[in-house]
Order: sequence, then structure tokens, then C-alpha cells
Amino acid sequence: MKSEKEIDEYRKIIEERLVKTDSMDAMKYYQGVLRALDWTITGIDV
Repeated sequence: MKSEKEIDEYRKIIEERLVKTDSMDAMKYYQGVLRALDWTITGIDV
């Protein structure tokens, strides 16, 4: 089980990678990771 602090740090890393990437496939992957993270935390599908 991850703490909220660890989850926030992970989210920041993924958001940085999303902004820096040039690959469309990588952008879709990182967006999916963030959606899955939100769904896991809140239980609401975005």
C-alpha cells in the first residue's frame, strides 16, 4: 500500500514525462496511467 505522499510523487513524475515526450504513443500511455491512478484513488472513471 502506497502513502498519499508516494502517490503524489509518482503523479508528478508521470506528468513530467507526459509533458516532455514527443511520441504520441507515449502520451497516450502516460494519460492512461494518470486515468488509472485517478480511478484507483477516487473510484470515479474520468
